[in-house]
Amino acid sequence: MHELIESLEDFTWENYKDISDALVQFNEYEVENEMFRQASIYSYYYGLMSMAKKMVGERNVQLTRFMSKLRKEAKRESRVKLTAKDLDDRVFTNDQYLARQTAVDDAVFKYELLKGLVRALEQKKDMLQQVSANKREETKLYK
Repeated sequence: MHELIESLEDFTWENYKDISDALVQFNEYEVENEMFRQASIYSYYYGLMSMAKKMVGERNVQLTRFMSKLRKEAKRESRVKLTAKDLDDRVFTNDQYLARQTAVDDAVFKYELLKGLVRALEQKKDMLQQVSANKREETKLYK
């Protein structure tokens, strides 16, 4: 689990393309070996994606709680009744809110990237199955 968390922290847009390219490559002469490894690789990246989704949820909860706290403070400190728009203005102009919202956005971005990798692995599985089937048909031609 600790390794998954570290991997998730190290996963960035900068290394996304390299990871993506490496995941979908395979040697057509090693299709059987690739098929055996596919489940393990898929499982690993699905785990990363799940961790990223969990992180999105946690950061959303933190953001919501922080927004609620800011609204309560604004109501308490105000001498006049504040409208919902006034409260939103207080929240959305707060620097800590912006930092938390950015953390949510970053977590969602990472989750979506990982979801793309998992989908690529699903396509790779289909491709490996098709190549394997084609090879079986090809060997029948030469019998």
